[in-house]
Formats: sequence, structure tokens, C-alpha cells
Amino acid sequence: MNLYQLTLFGAVLLGSATLSAQSTYCSKLPVKPGKGVTVTGVVECDGKPVAGVKVSDGYEITKTDKKGAYYLKSKKQNPQVFITIPSGYEASREDAVPQFWADFTEPADKLERHDFKLNKVNQDKHAIIAITDVHLANQRNDVSIFSGPYLDVIREDVNSFNDQGIPVYTLNMGDSSWDIYWYAHNYTIGDFRNTLKEANYPTPIFTVMGNHDNDPATPEGPDTDFQASLPFQKAFGPRYYSFDIGKVHYVMLDNIKYKNEAVEQEIYPGIKSRRNYTEEFTPEQMEWLKKDLADVSYDTPIVIACHCPVIRPDGPDHKGYRPRLDGESTRELLDIVKPYKDVHCFTGHSHRQTLTRTPKEEQNFVDHNISGTCASWWRTRATGLKNLCPDGTPAAYELMTVDGTDLKWEHVPYEYDRNRKFFAWDMNGVKDYFANNAEAQVFLKHHPKFTDYTDLPDNYIYLSLWDYDPEGSLKVTENGKELPVEFLSDENPLWALSYALRLSLWVNRLVNNGFSKPRKSHLARVRATTPDAPVEITLTDAFGKETKETLQRPAAFHLEYNSAIDNF
Repeated sequence: MNLYQLTLFGAVLLGSATLSAQSTYCSKLPVKPGKGVTVTGVVECDGKPVAGVKVSDGYEITKTDKKGAYYLKSKKQNPQVFITIPSGYEASREDAVPQFWADFTEPADKLERHDFKLNKVNQDKHAIIAITDVHLANQRNDVSIFSGPYLDVIREDVNSFNDQGIPVYTLNMGDSSWDIYWYAHNYTIGDFRNTLKEANYPTPIFTVMGNHDNDPATPEGPDTDFQASLPFQKAFGPRYYSFDIGKVHYVMLDNIKYKNEAVEQEIYPGIKSRRNYTEEFTPEQMEWLKKDLADVSYDTPIVIACHCPVIRPDGPDHKGYRPRLDGESTRELLDIVKPYKDVHCFTGHSHRQTLTRTPKEEQNFVDHNISGTCASWWRTRATGLKNLCPDGTPAAYELMTVDGTDLKWEHVPYEYDRNRKFFAWDMNGVKDYFANNAEAQVFLKHHPKFTDYTDLPDNYIYLSLWDYDPEGSLKVTENGKELPVEFLSDENPLWALSYALRLSLWVNRLVNNGFSKPRKSHLARVRATTPDAPVEITLTDAFGKETKETLQRPAAFHLEYNSAIDNF
């Protein structure tokens, strides 16, 4: 264990007034703790007890009695005790992070007390801001962009809902930091919490771990996954937990098992490891989840948040699905939640926008894989262009509105009109661009694996859909006649020219081996019968909302420039 970890672990053992629950006792315990009880306390609101609140250490779960007291027989295998915030309440907080947990301060066999305070709120109607992969590393103006123009977009939504008396909460699916730069740039996961505080983040935020939120200096060993998570747990609490908002039950899980295998030489300041991992849920999480859901009715909507996607489409039309996680984790999770009527899983990691559904005759499970806030690690924006993810979709968050048990969602880009839902390109214009642009020609000469669109047949229109749902529809017409739509996996021309070309020519390299070859993404295309007739495009979401656009042709291809140019 390095010095940084020792300091953090010591802080966990000693407790912290700012990161633990209430340090003063709300009221006297009604009865003396029984044999084997190692953690106890009271949950109150406005000085009155709150009964029936679940309290857990990640292994065992108990509930508060009618006097608001709980008695937990914990072995303290995790560093905290935490509550499941009940419906109609919010946990007290000093900044954006709700204080639903308390750090243990005593050895495993010693009794300790931790109390929690709640505040009442009307939340049957509420909204969720779902963000992921912020990847702050104190470089390329990332902290100022996130804290400034990006949070301004989020605040617009939050203020609009608050004006209606509707509370808003944030789910953060991890990779908030960037482990390889923790020591070189002096920006860790704890600094991300400070950034939220300094930026006055506008909602309570619930966070899960991503692979880049582990301490990369943790030595390889049998306990690496746990030890590497301590900085995260100190800043944002348990690696898995739950809470209720209105009539929805929310579950936050960790599906990164950090291995961090050692290497011979330091690969970056402070790091002599591969930072590798597997994508899976630990057995103790799944056992805890079964207990957590034991008292949740089957008609209660379940919303799960974790870093890596659980399922992914079986093809570019988004129909069918394949397991995404390693091992048996996908099937185990799906089996646990199979009885529930409506289950949604918000995920990140891929920096892509993809919605995947299981067949409803099998079960009702929807994986919302959300494009990253950083998009392509803030790189396309740093070169003066708009922030695009590796699938070509804009940097964005997902907004979910909840009315009782009715859930609706939409994709909200940070740098585009929120009503825009797709890119449409006249591929004749793309062909002309590749044929006549000197940079594109040089790029293809040095990187021949990338697509040369001059070879594409005439009169195709390509669509990059960032709000597509297989329960919605896509209709394209030319001169009033509907054109057949083909879904395909292909290279996104806008991303190739915005990211791969610019980094290759201007930085004289592609960033890493993962981007030295084309990235395939899900696209749609039609073939028009003329080179100059306008094409009408109608994208309809699962809720019947239509987005219409007319592509006037011929249409030249152009890059998407940002008015605020940052230094790369």
C-alpha cells in the first residue's frame, strides 16, 4: 500500500465530519443493542423517527424500528454503513453528494453508532440527469468546460423542473476521473468531488465507480480491487447501494473488478501497472442485491446504474441483444431482476449512445448506454471542433422524467440544439470532400485501413442517429416516395475526420492502438434516386415524439466547428 492509500485508509478508519453521516446523536437508542450488534443508530426527520428504513453494510440488511433505531450485526468487511434513502425523503448534504453513508470508526468487533438525518420532499414526479465518463484530468481545459458551459446546459433543465416544483437528481455512471493522470496532473477522484462543489453542481448526485476511478498505484494482489477503490469510497461512499425516489427503486452497482497487473517500468508518473480489469459483478454484490430487492414489489420500476453496459445490440438495427459483461454476470443480473415489470439500466464506458432491449416475451430490461460527457476524451473539442464520441454522436447526457411509474427519456447534447436527434449527410458531398481535401488525402495515404468514401456509389444518404429506439421508427422519403432504410455498421465519416485525421496530421500520431484502425458504429442509410432532390427524414421515438428534418441536396460535407477554440 502506498503513502497515498495509507492516508486514505486511515481517514476511513478515523471517520470524517464532512464525509460521514451525522456525528452527533439524534436521540437516545430505545433499547440496548443485543449480542452481535456492532453498528447501531437512529434515522430521523425533523427530530422524529423514520421507521422501516433499510440499513446495510453491503452484506447484511436490517431496518429501523418504529422508533427509528437500527441494530446491525456487521463484520465491517466494507468501510461504511449506509441507508437506502426511502421514498419521500432526501439525505442531508453539505455539497452535491447526499450523506447516506458513514465511515466505520471502530474495529470489527467493537460497537459504534452512526445516525442519519433525512428531509421530506414531494418526489412522485421527478427528473433524472444521467451522466457518465466525464474523465476530468486537469488538461485541455476539461475542468473549466465541464464546470462552465456543460453545467450551464444541465442547469437549464434543472431550473425548468424546479420552477415546476419537480426535484431533479443525477446518476453518474463513473470514469469521473482518469487514473493514468492521477499523479502526473495531481487530479484524483477526490478532486472530482471538489470540482462538483466549486462548480455548485445543481442536484444531488449519486455516483458509481468506473475503471478509471481506481487508484492506479495500488499494488497487484488478492485484495487489489478493494484497496484500489478506497479513494472512491472515501469521496462518494459505497461501491454499491440503493435508494428510493418517488415510486422508483434505484440501485447503484460496481461491475469493474480491478486487477492492475504489475509491469517492469513506470509507464506514467507514479504508475507501474497495466490498470487492467474485468467487467463483472462480484458475488457479494449479487447476494446483497437479492436481499435489497426482497421487499420491492414486482410492479415497482427498477433503475440500475453501473459503469459497463450489461447487454448490447445483436446488430446495427438495435434488435436482439448479446451479453456485454465477462463471465456469468450478465445472466445472473438478468435472472435476479427478471420478475420485475420494468427494469432500466443506465451505463457508460463505451462512449457511445446505444439503447438495447431484451425481447419483452423474455423480460423487460432496457440498457441505456450513454455517450460520454468528455466524448472522445475532450480531444475533438480541443482542436476547435464540437465534442464528438467515437461513434460520432455528440457529447450528451440522458434526461429521464418520472411521473409515478411512467418513465420517459431523451438524449440531450451539450453543444447542439436539444431538439436535434441525428446527423444526415449527402454522401455525394462526403465523396467530394474526400476527393478534394488535401488533409483527407494525406490521411488516407498514411492510414489506408480507414474508409475512402470516394469509392461509395452515388446518391447515398447516411444517418447517425443518437436518439434511436427499436420501439420507435425511421422514415425517409424522396419526392413523396418512401425509401428503404438499411441499418449497417460502418465508419462514421464525421468522427474519422474530426478525431483520427486531426490527431494523425496535427499530433503526428493516433492516440493509441485502439484508434489506429477504424471504429465501426451503427448507422442507417438510404439510396436516393436523384442527386439533387430534397430528402425528408422523420425519426419517431418510443413515445411517439417526432423529429423531422429536410436534407436539401446537393449538400456539401463540412466539419462541426465550435466557436470556443481551446488549445490542444
